[in-house]
Amino acid sequence: MLTRQLLFPPNPIKKLNNCIRSQIVRFSSSTYFVTSPIFYVNAAPHLGHLYSTTLADASHRFQMMLGVVTKTIFCTGTDEHGVKIQRAATQKEQSVRSFCDNVSFAFQNLFDVANIEYTHFVRTTSDAHVLAVQNFWQRLQTSGNIYKGTYKGWYCISEETFLTESQLTEIELDGGKKIKVSIESGQPVEWMEEPNYIFPLSKFKEDLLHWLRNADVVRPKIFGDILKRMIDGGLEDISISRCTNRFQWGIRVPGDDTQTVYVWLDALVAYLTAAGYPRDRKSVV
Repeated sequence: MLTRQLLFPPNPIKKLNNCIRSQIVRFSSSTYFVTSPIFYVNAAPHLGHLYSTTLADASHRFQMMLGVVTKTIFCTGTDEHGVKIQRAATQKEQSVRSFCDNVSFAFQNLFDVANIEYTHFVRTTSDAHVLAVQNFWQRLQTSGNIYKGTYKGWYCISEETFLTESQLTEIELDGGKKIKVSIESGQPVEWMEEPNYIFPLSKFKEDLLHWLRNADVVRPKIFGDILKRMIDGGLEDISISRCTNRFQWGIRVPGDDTQTVYVWLDALVAYLTAAGYPRDRKSVV
């Protein structure tokens, strides 16, 4: 009898219905947005890319099956700007544009063969995305959330980002020379000082902590707790542009051709592009 209860729990259909009902309540809104990562095109797609996109596809199909939301957006796409892309194209002896086209088409072909039912495939080199990035930049600027300054720090070309001292370690090369490298990637860094546009992230500390008081905004909870600790540890203002003479393959800062929009900010706006920004602002802001 005990074995039967374990194998065949009472009212399994009722439990399933309750589970589905809870999901309907949880996700009942006019629009459901799910996205895979926006994949970097420095190399061809692999199984990991397909895996994460399949998870997003399953979530999207589940929402359509429930039939509660009036609109679904399933976003995927390719992140095509940055120094690493320039270098990868050079190694393949291709123009950067051709290289990006070939790899992006490989991603699209993989997803189509796997029957991934995305609604939006965003390319960060597309005209629609460039318009979205430029509009987003101008909105930050007019709201007083961009200032120009000199950014100093250890820069990792491989990761395309400035790193703090806590993100670095020192190693000794053959011959005894010591260099600083990124703890995460092991790649070398170099000291860099250049004029950049800067986003005042530090002033949003309390706003971010207030947003995180809703335990459901970041799931699983453990990642929300990690984020809170990072914010409590202090936020630094961040560089959101790079000098064009060093970083050419990207979107120019509106009104300043000497600067290129930092690739991470560029890619972040891809989710807004999929949602219809800036054409359909009401669906985004």
